[in-house]
Amino acid sequence: MTGRRRCGRVRMQIKKRSSQGPVVAFFDVDGTLVYRTRESGPGTVARPAVAEAVNAFASSGGIAVLSTGRSMCGVADVSAQIPFSGFVTMDGAYVRLGETVVFDECFPHGLLKRVVSEMKSVGMSAFFQGTEACAQLSPDGRNPYEAEGVRTARNMDDLERIKPDLRFGKIDFSGMDYDRYLKSGYLVRELTYYDVADGCHELVMPGVNKGAGARRYLEALEAKCGRVPSMVYAFGDSENDMPLFDVADVSVAMGQASDKVKARATFIAETCGNDGVASALRHFGLA
Repeated sequence: MTGRRRCGRVRMQIKKRSSQGPVVAFFDVDGTLVYRTRESGPGTVARPAVAEAVNAFASSGGIAVLSTGRSMCGVADVSAQIPFSGFVTMDGAYVRLGETVVFDECFPHGLLKRVVSEMKSVGMSAFFQGTEACAQLSPDGRNPYEAEGVRTARNMDDLERIKPDLRFGKIDFSGMDYDRYLKSGYLVRELTYYDVADGCHELVMPGVNKGAGARRYLEALEAKCGRVPSMVYAFGDSENDMPLFDVADVSVAMGQASDKVKARATFIAETCGNDGVASALRHFGLA
């Protein structure tokens, strides 16, 4: 069932709301703004009806914020469609209010070195995301991601040659490497894991998540404009959106989301393929 409100779960966790403040909405990308399936893979642009609805929300004074597992390198197309007022990227490792960087966290070199060593020991390939550039690690020379312009490393030395500052904030890997990931007790124990559906998996640093990123954004917004948001909405479909849902007053799960994700939402929208963001925005009178 879609378009259904879950009563009694609207949260007021940030601060006491002001009726005079702006309405803020955080939007996930894959499976929320952008249609994605296991077969089609990730897209780069929002569906037309969805882009139109989010633009209408922003034009009426709403503050639209992109909240995604992608890095800034991967959101150029969708951010060209919609006038986002901020970005929470790499699951909260990088946060920006307008052009001002609010938070920018990367894996400490010691942790990154151990992570690469563990992945090499279990033969695991992975995609390392940074704000300025990304790289893929492939100890056995496989090229599972085939991302345009992304170079491949076999080890830590290669990774450092590709990106000397080693500033990476998040790691992705595919379903073919899930069993390899489980073989490393270190990776399972030391990093936060998300199953983001359609054979995609994520690893982030402890304490880094979309919820923490959203809080940092809202604090910076209040400091800048001097007003507490009147309402905070969050739209998402995956496990990495659940910490974001906990920050929002109204959390909207896409219709194709898992039961686990839906259980954390206050409203279930239509699926991404059926323009769920657009219909939900209209339902709440935001577009």
